[in-house]
Amino acid sequence: MMDDSLVSEYAEYNDAILLVIIAAAQVPEIASSLALRVAKEYDGDGTRTVGVISKIDQASADQKALAAVQALLLNQGSPKTADIPWVALIGQSVSIATAQSGSEISLETAWRAESESLKSILIGAPQSQLGRIALADDLAQLIRKRMKVRVPNLLSGLQGKSQIV
Repeated sequence: MMDDSLVSEYAEYNDAILLVIIAAAQVPEIASSLALRVAKEYDGDGTRTVGVISKIDQASADQKALAAVQALLLNQGSPKTADIPWVALIGQSVSIATAQSGSEISLETAWRAESESLKSILIGAPQSQLGRIALADDLAQLIRKRMKVRVPNLLSGLQGKSQIV
């Protein structure tokens, strides 16, 4: 169970990035997700939130869940999710890649194997939203956007103060 006060303590910071993580099997009921409600409470416009759909592999036989995941990735899901970028992940990408190759592998190889597995499960989903590489890209993009906003404010606050020191 999630500690609401702990979540609130961190989520209220304007510079905190919020991850809404939901298992693929739960995506059809995402509108009632506690994680989504918390993200909306602290980041109503979705500028610091990234959605993560996990365990796609475990829901691969559930057509209702896969259809809901596809809709979410194509921004055709619940209106409550429209302003959040979503990424789909497999439960254990390293295990999958190791099983495929039969030996120890690098994280990069594991992540590429995960993307390939996701492409075969979520046919037609945007490749830019599949796997841990996509998640890293989304987080990097979000950080860059936040820095573009914060750095000029920081610099303007410092102007003239360097003379004082």
